[in-house]
Amino acid sequence: MEEGRIQTIDRIIEEIIKNQEAIINFIEILKELQRTGILPFMLGILQKSEENLAFLIEQNSNLIKNISIIYAILNGDEKSGEIHLADIIKLLNDQEVRRGLYLVLRILKAIGNANKES
Repeated sequence: MEEGRIQTIDRIIEEIIKNQEAIINFIEILKELQRTGILPFMLGILQKSEENLAFLIEQNSNLIKNISIIYAILNGDEKSGEIHLADIIKLLNDQEVRRGLYLVLRILKAIGNANKES
């Protein structure tokens, strides 16, 4: 058993000697990643990978749900009834409606700016 360990250690040492330049370059990369703060950032992401994954799944499911709703409306699948001005004013009191309206207005502004530059 001891002989096998010694052979394994000898092979590891040989590989280190053969790949000395690559190992030194790898260490330099790690030092730069540490110096710039990228390595701690990546480590933090990996340490909280379950939380990050859950967040991404939640965000994507919300995005898919919203795209499905928009598609249904544009496709004519969503029934649109008669709406009165009073109903629109009531809807403007809804925080989600105001947030959506704000996003639509920002998109329209971006489209207008892009069109102006053309």
